Amino acid sequence: MLINVNFKIITVILTFIKKKIYFCKLIFKTKIDMKNFFSLLLFIMSGFFVYGQSSDAIAGTYLKADGKSKIQFFKSGDTFSGKVVWLKEPNDEKGNPKKDPKNPDKSLRERPLMGMITITGLKYDGDGKYVDGRAYRPADGDEVKFKVKVNDDGTLTVTGSKYGFSKTEVWKKQ
Repeated sequence: MLINVNFKIITVILTFIKKKIYFCKLIFKTKIDMKNFFSLLLFIMSGFFVYGQSSDAIAGTYLKADGKSKIQFFKSGDTFSGKVVWLKEPNDEKGNPKKDPKNPDKSLRERPLMGMITITGLKYDGDGKYVDGRAYRPADGDEVKFKVKVNDDGTLTVTGSKYGFSKTEVWKKQ
């Protein structure tokens, strides 16, 4: 979490409060005790602490819901991308690294799955949400719209959609 404090504003407000207390004493002839003063001060100062997730809260490695792979999210310019960094079964039946045989682009079918960037274009939309991404699915060679929500417990709620149909999963941070 980020904590942003503008000390100049706090100083101005404290000065303002001090003058208001003096003014209240003059007008209402009321004595303001220290307990009430510090309660008021704490209340006002709490408004100047801004808590929130940073735009790169998504950065890190996550185990997909099926447990068969891990995706590492990283910043790529103004957006975030994800790449395969672990496979439960990294090799095919012949012992060779798994490739991308169902890719619609024949020139890419021999590239290894390990290290492949499968998620691109995620834009931070505030409040832990990332939108407008694209996800490539090597299992069927298809691409879907992709969005992510970073949950308070550190998990990701990911949603892929195409043709009005969507699938949502929860991925665990590793």
